[in-house]
Amino acid sequence: MTIYRIDIRHQGKLLGHFESATPWSLQAARQVAATLDAAGGYQLDVQVAREERRLIESGPAGMRLVSSEPLFVAATLDA
Repeated sequence: MTIYRIDIRHQGKLLGHFESATPWSLQAARQVAATLDAAGGYQLDVQVAREERRLIESGPAGMRLVSSEPLFVAATLDA
């Protein structure tokens, strides 16, 4: 499953980000991008997760995943 993230700015001010990890994440990201267009003063930076950083713990009971973090790279919504 691909994770898409969109950093959302309005007139240069960072408002936050939209992140989708659903099976339809590309369509969700496209819908958000279409809603927040440049004509309304929005700037969007699209990213996609290509790798993942994992923290693993090893103990007497074996290994376990403590946390994972997607690593994003710049992308477009064209496909």
